[in-house]
Amino acid sequence: MRDIAGQTVEVPKKRKSDIVRDKKIKKEKKANPNQCEYYLVQKRRRCAMQRKKDRRYCSEHIALDDTEAATEVKEERVPCPLDPKHSVWAKDLKFHLTKCPAKPVESTDPWFERNRNSQLRNNSEDKDILENVIDGGVEVEKQEKKEREEEEVDINQSQMAKYIDILRKFNDKMSPMDVYVKHHPGLDHWHEEKANRKHIDQQSSLVGQLKEVNLLSPQLFYVEFGCGKGDLSRTVNKCILHDYKISQQEDEETLTIYGYGLIDRGEAPHPLDPVIKRSRIDIEHLDLDKFLESAAPKGVVGISKHLCGVATDLTLKLIFNSSILESKFQGLVVAMCCRHACNYKQLLSESKAFLALNGITNAQDFKYIKMIVTWAVCGPGNDSNHENQNHISGLTYAEREQVGHMARRLIDESRVYAVNKMIGEKFHAQMYKYAESSTTLENSCLRIYRK
Repeated sequence: MRDIAGQTVEVPKKRKSDIVRDKKIKKEKKANPNQCEYYLVQKRRRCAMQRKKDRRYCSEHIALDDTEAATEVKEERVPCPLDPKHSVWAKDLKFHLTKCPAKPVESTDPWFERNRNSQLRNNSEDKDILENVIDGGVEVEKQEKKEREEEEVDINQSQMAKYIDILRKFNDKMSPMDVYVKHHPGLDHWHEEKANRKHIDQQSSLVGQLKEVNLLSPQLFYVEFGCGKGDLSRTVNKCILHDYKISQQEDEETLTIYGYGLIDRGEAPHPLDPVIKRSRIDIEHLDLDKFLESAAPKGVVGISKHLCGVATDLTLKLIFNSSILESKFQGLVVAMCCRHACNYKQLLSESKAFLALNGITNAQDFKYIKMIVTWAVCGPGNDSNHENQNHISGLTYAEREQVGHMARRLIDESRVYAVNKMIGEKFHAQMYKYAESSTTLENSCLRIYRK
């Protein structure tokens, strides 16, 4: 209650979420006084970008600043015509358009087929499989239109408790995940040279995973998805050369079938190499058969280190949509990450079936799981005692971290389930930790190989 001009006025109480937000902002201001003040509602934190001392916001959010000091600056920023969600300095617009991630993919390559891997081809069960799992059936396409992935999750404490309970029940049914940390001697020299060895340790383990199931050979062609600079392919190449001691002079015939295909949505950072096929393309639009046509490989192996959320599911669809699955496909080793960036629509039907069997029956349920999965890697932040009883979940940091790992495993296990259901007669699919948590928090690996 407050007395204003002789009248008693009831002041509405702040919501618990608002109190938590205000406390968080105060802590962030104290820790970084020049941090952008724009509050990201969905991420429940302030923008991490830096601002100038006389402004409230960073250059990306300056358009929201109504102070006089920002007026001139706002006139210099223009929305990107390719994606108005971000802005750019007017003087840099021309250059920005050449490298903007939203730049349309050129469709001149023969292996480009728009939305080719959005769904499985020649699979009549792709749209109907859930009806056999969920009582009464679910019209998935209508559900997804109603509950678009872009919509923000309406956080509710009772709803949160419901999904935490679902995850704990799922976890009770699972045995602890196996840990297979491998090593390849071909990287020992690099390991000795590096001060920070975490990156090399991860690569060494992934190459070791390949070698363990006979997927490390100059007789194979490697396709790296989400390749970036092609670092993992470079590592695989070094280890193959170490094992087989081959060179162009010693074994030209072997090298005609040995090579790498590098797939990434970003710009190719290096020029093409004779044994490297490189393409800037979204996995969703890639026809793998046509991409491999000129390489004419005898055997194909997919590899990736920290392949982002939805890209992992699209990669699985890409393989299932390719003719290489019949004979040339030998296996896949993928270190997974970013489950919060998954898309319910792009999950394999069998993955959705697995989720449904464990209480996640639609896109709205999946949104909560995607939000919870971030707890596995988000860290304690400014919460020095790790207790934070004000969190919407009512859980301590340690408890949230555990539940986050449960959510992550639920999504990953759905992929293993799907692969074993679809090609289990010819292939093994397994998931395990390929590195310790002290090396990387994103330490889950999906491995597929022939029986």
